[in-house]
Amino acid sequence: MSRKAPATEAPVDAEQTLLEELRHAAPEQDADGQPLWPPLAVDPSRPVGKGNPPRGRRSQSHKPRATHMEVETRIAEAQLWIAQRLPLAQMREKAAQNWGITNIKTVSKYLALARQRMVLELISDRRRHQAEQIFALNDCARRAMDAGQFNAAVGAFRVIAEIGGLLRAPIKPPEAKT
Repeated sequence: MSRKAPATEAPVDAEQTLLEELRHAAPEQDADGQPLWPPLAVDPSRPVGKGNPPRGRRSQSHKPRATHMEVETRIAEAQLWIAQRLPLAQMREKAAQNWGITNIKTVSKYLALARQRMVLELISDRRRHQAEQIFALNDCARRAMDAGQFNAAVGAFRVIAEIGGLLRAPIKPPEAKT
């Protein structure tokens, strides 16, 4: 019997809301994943007016809305940028270059969804994440010892012990205040 804590349900709902909002852009797509646009309801026999909108002509810079696959790819790319700790301005610039999105709110939605997914992955794959961190620190300690930087190696091994749960308290006791 597995129960989810109420704290983890709220981010899942928020993630679903953001994800659905981004996915509603292209509800229908062909086999190649390209969006299908519904035809405009314009009656050419009547004059253009309030009840008969003109045929829409897209500008040259118009990009069709993202498909499901493009949304998932953009979220994964945003996760990479967050992991690389890029500045927000640089993330927005990359979004404009790679995705053609200049709207700050849309980029913020992608980044928020990417952050939520990263947190959920960290919570669900905690042991795997710990193992990756320990492996990386072990490599760091080995390189520090090869370079003769033994204090750095000892520090890396101390952090490995903390991650593994072998070391819970600080090595040095806190200094007594007089």
